[in-house]
Order: sequence, then C-alpha cells, then structure tokens
Amino acid sequence: MNPFGRQRNAPAEPKPRPAAVLLASPGLPFSDDAVAAAIAAAGGEPIRVLSIAKIYGTALGIQHPGLLPSKREVQAQEDIVADAVERIERMGGKVRGEIVATRDVGKTFVRAAVRYSVRHVVLVPTEASRLRRLVEGNPASTLRRRLGEDVQIHVVERPFSEA
Repeated sequence: MNPFGRQRNAPAEPKPRPAAVLLASPGLPFSDDAVAAAIAAAGGEPIRVLSIAKIYGTALGIQHPGLLPSKREVQAQEDIVADAVERIERMGGKVRGEIVATRDVGKTFVRAAVRYSVRHVVLVPTEASRLRRLVEGNPASTLRRRLGEDVQIHVVERPFSEA
C-alpha cells in the first residue's frame, strides 16, 4: 500500500462522460428560458447541470467552518439541481447534475466545461452589483476569455419581475 494516495498499479480514475451542454448557475434557480436553451443547444446529446454552493472567505488559506456553505444552503442547491434535472428529463433530455462548493465561480465553470468537453455553456448570470462583480469577477467574461471560440457561451438573462 502506497502511503501517498493511489496504489502504484491501481486503475486510473474513469473519465467523466462528455456532455454537449453545461447548464451552469452561481446558485440561482434555473429559469424556463435557460432550460429550454440548454435543450435546444444539446440537440439530443447529454446535458450537465452545475450549481454553486458559495464558499466565502479569502484566498489566503485561512480555514474557518463558518465560511463554508451550511447544510441549508447545500440542500437549497440540491433542490435547484434536482428541479432542473427533472424538467430536462420531462422534455426528453439526457441529463446529470452536480453541486460544487467553491470561492471562484468562473474558474469552476471553466474546469467543468473542459472536463466534460462541452460545446455550449448556458449560463444564468449573477444578481450582483457592479462592485461585487468587480471584486469576484464575472463568470461569463471568465468563460469567454479562458475557453475561447471553441465553446459557445449563452447568457440567459433572468426575466424582470415587477413588484
């Protein structure tokens, strides 16, 4: 037994199944327009649903359990992903969903897009102020900059609801 992780002759981790579309949200529910855009872009191929459970804190490596997502926040993300998966399956799509806890939303979306070899990313934008987007970054800009022209980015604006 190797004390440093995997055994020397152990089989490699299986490659994830590729998907045509990554339906991504920074923790917000998926609108009907976003689900419809993902199904249209997939063209019958698999869709991967990804939602973020936000970790708050700094990149200084300071560990504090209060900065991690609570059980209630994780459950809310599980409900969001389960709802999107159910809606896509009802419309006849092949889908898998997952939740990732992270500080950097854009970087996580880029890693998922590369990992699943997607051709399209359907993104639900954040509801952040200009200052917050300046500090945390804009996931759509990060995706466009890091993925280049190989992957099409579709930002589905949330409908304005009148109060």
